[in-house]
Amino acid sequence: MSIGKILYFRELTEMQAMNRMMIITKAISQNHQQGLTISELTERTNLPLATLHRILSSLVEHRFVELDPHNKRYRLGDVWMQYGLQVYDQYDYVSRIRPIMDELAQTVNESIYMHKPMETESMIVERLDGPNSRIHIVDPLGLRTAMPIGAVNQVILSCREFLSKKENPFAIDLAILQNTVLNGYAIASDSAKETIALAAPIFAKNGELLHIISMSVLEYSFTEERKSFLLDQLVATTKKIEDVLYFM
Repeated sequence: MSIGKILYFRELTEMQAMNRMMIITKAISQNHQQGLTISELTERTNLPLATLHRILSSLVEHRFVELDPHNKRYRLGDVWMQYGLQVYDQYDYVSRIRPIMDELAQTVNESIYMHKPMETESMIVERLDGPNSRIHIVDPLGLRTAMPIGAVNQVILSCREFLSKKENPFAIDLAILQNTVLNGYAIASDSAKETIALAAPIFAKNGELLHIISMSVLEYSFTEERKSFLLDQLVATTKKIEDVLYFM
């Protein structure tokens, strides 16, 4: 066999190993709280037991995955947080935004989220909780929500070019997006959680959508008076953040 073919097959093997590592870590991340046993991983990944053992040993060694010695369950390792925080800290503006978000959380006494817009979903990148927030099930950092679900994604989609072209790739009511543009915010209900979400955009100097700030409120407490108060505070907060970013 020629050296070229040997290198080709070696590259294929390395790519296959990388793909399998990502399949494993994705399965574990989707069950991060309770973790997964190796038997459960076999079911979720369809990988042979011997292959799983080999790859998991390497992932544990490099702290991408950790094994609980008591219940033999695998969870994501701390290296993900380490690398994630390194990337996160590269955004100098985050340290400027956080106090403003905290002020909003204290004022409205709710959990405040910052989301990053992505191609087909949004991701929570920061959360600050009010001192007596009544919502006990909070969404974790890193949680992704697929388009077009929720108020945050309505804000994102309202900033996309397809709105002016009358295209509708996510099958959402375009009137909702047009209202979001006019109002400067979006409101959506979550019947499963019995909450109402409010979201407003943060724009960069060039008009690009940078982040979205949101909050969730218990449905039964969402009176017209409360709604008006929360929206005023939310929109005012996004304007404060934009002012800070403008001078950076």
